[in-house]
Amino acid sequence: MKNLRAEILKALLRVETGSYSNLLLDSELKKIKDQRDKNLFTEIFYGVIRNKLYLDYIIGKFSKTQLHKMDKEVLMGLRIGVYQLFFLDKVPARAAIYESVEAVKIILPSSKKGAVSFTNGILRNINRKKDKIKLPSEEEMPEKYLSIRYSYPLWLVRRFIKQYGLNKSEKILKAANKRAEVIYRHNSIKMPEDEFLKLLTESDIEFENTFLDSFYRLKKVDNPAETELFKKGGAYIQGTSAGLASLLLDPEENMELLDLACAPGGKTSHLAALMNNTGSIKALDISEQRLELTRENFKRLGVKNVELIKADAAEYKDNHKYDRILADLPCSGLGLIASKPEIKWEKDQSVIKKMAELQYDILDNNLDKLKVGGQLLYSTCTLTKEENQDLIKKILSENRNFELIDINEKVKNVSNLNLENKNKYLELLPGEVDSEGFFYALLKKVESD
Repeated sequence: MKNLRAEILKALLRVETGSYSNLLLDSELKKIKDQRDKNLFTEIFYGVIRNKLYLDYIIGKFSKTQLHKMDKEVLMGLRIGVYQLFFLDKVPARAAIYESVEAVKIILPSSKKGAVSFTNGILRNINRKKDKIKLPSEEEMPEKYLSIRYSYPLWLVRRFIKQYGLNKSEKILKAANKRAEVIYRHNSIKMPEDEFLKLLTESDIEFENTFLDSFYRLKKVDNPAETELFKKGGAYIQGTSAGLASLLLDPEENMELLDLACAPGGKTSHLAALMNNTGSIKALDISEQRLELTRENFKRLGVKNVELIKADAAEYKDNHKYDRILADLPCSGLGLIASKPEIKWEKDQSVIKKMAELQYDILDNNLDKLKVGGQLLYSTCTLTKEENQDLIKKILSENRNFELIDINEKVKNVSNLNLENKNKYLELLPGEVDSEGFFYALLKKVESD
């Protein structure tokens, strides 16, 4: 294997320029043979992304050169080194420093020997004085403390505190910094559940139940997309909060459904399984590339009752009336930080307003496609009122022939969640549930006056 830290450094720089961390990590791990190296690559790669602000705070305490004036390779090498010094007890400090400096040396041209010496000096100084580093006062500057302690941009910390209060916000920040879990959803189209569990056991995959039946948390598996069970189509990798959406929509056999934003097909294939591949699902997505990935997933999963259509849901025209509509819409994604930690650094407040406007346009364009008595599930994987509660309130105020169904009874029927929810909609928060953050509102079309 080439210098592992150098490969991590290059991968992290690609994330900084827009690559998706999960897709990039998958491609990088395929190049590595040794499982220990795979594990170390994953740990440092995600650890640096999650803790970037905290790492930069420490580096800034020891560097006379401002971070934005450093070579990007040097700054990333320092982050890799500091992460190992503060978070990886099993890596000796000497090795962490040496390997990180070597990574910078490999990537930078030989003409920049001074930058390599600079990296070495900073890391050695940090290691000598690491016990003297202090964070901002938690009592005097709680927002700044939480921002650096859990490594979130200050605007996002302030937004969470305003919406949820200080204590609940800290729980959200802490929980979303944990490594995302891998969940297998049993695909009943391809095999019965007893066969699914038999294959899990035979593959020496450790697993446990979740708050949803047929969703299993994998406790130890090297590559969940390479197992025999996955390749046979018996399993789909899907978070429990995401899996709850199809169950709340509660489709019946031979119904007609419309899915407004289907790719990569997780919720759509779950709906197909709940319908036993009967009836019909018309599934839209604006991206042909993402639709192609959806087709591949459907082929593996044995989905037969879905018609995929390339279309912009905000402009889609269709005179048909549907029994159910799934509106799992594009959003700012703030509930998915555990699995996509780069979201913290890629988003700003402007995206929230932009997404709320898009969500409104999509709903406004498609409400009339629902039959009287039919149900529409609105769901997002984010934690902003503008995209969730406020949007639904606006939709209901403008459409008197729609009512908000109290979702709590359905939640009890389809899950083991035991939440005190005084609202008719449902908001799942990291730290309160062992899953990603999500919002759901179930609307029913009624006879107009």
